[in-house]
Amino acid sequence: MSLLLAKIVISVCLVLGLSWVAEKVNPRIAGILSGMPLGAVLVLFFVGLDLGPEFATKSALYAIPSITSTIAFSIGYYFTSRLDTKFAPLLSSVVGIICYLAIALILNEIDFNLSSGIIITLITLIIVGYAFRSQESNKIQKKIKMTFPRLLFRSGMAASFVVGITTFADFVGAQWSGLLIGFPMTFLPFLLIIHITYSGDQIRTIIRNFPLGLVGLLCFLIIANQTIPILGVNLAILASIGGSMIYLTILGLVLNRMRPVPAE
Repeated sequence: MSLLLAKIVISVCLVLGLSWVAEKVNPRIAGILSGMPLGAVLVLFFVGLDLGPEFATKSALYAIPSITSTIAFSIGYYFTSRLDTKFAPLLSSVVGIICYLAIALILNEIDFNLSSGIIITLITLIIVGYAFRSQESNKIQKKIKMTFPRLLFRSGMAASFVVGITTFADFVGAQWSGLLIGFPMTFLPFLLIIHITYSGDQIRTIIRNFPLGLVGLLCFLIIANQTIPILGVNLAILASIGGSMIYLTILGLVLNRMRPVPAE
């Protein structure tokens, strides 16, 4: 019961935090933060706690190519979000999940090692990141007032996705558990919240910047795979989070330097 409560509290805080960044700061920044290892930390921690360090190490290995499935999800959601219908959030989610599962099924048939997983993931991130590049931010101009029913809806959506995926990961092998780490368990409810509340314009801004953040997830998984046998699950996760935060800091400095200087 205590583990279930921890999953619920952490997942709700993560998704609500991303929603706050998108609404109050910038959807572009929220898109980058969405790619960081938010859901991966949850799955890897609870998998390691329930099934042991060896299982968590293998899961981290197979989670590396699963980032390709995550990208497939975002592409499916991105293009379906252009549909001019009130059912666009639902249709986008369904198409995104189908794209994710289709690529995950293919990856499940491939025997990856660390090098091959990194190579296929980096190639995918570079291609999609380049194709999605844009300076548009599509900031939210008219922000809604947060009421208790809205907060309850957002919290329930976040908790149901994360608890469902982390629980399901306990019943499958290390390979599928690793592939499930890439499932957008915090990203999907976050996208739905913004899409239902606002429009597809903000969603597409978030997704265009998503690949930049996913490099942080890649750093996290590589470090986790290499350090769990040495440090144990908890310390390895902390070290891996540190590695992804270093990447995020460097990315922030680079993006700040690339920002256009306003004309005098």
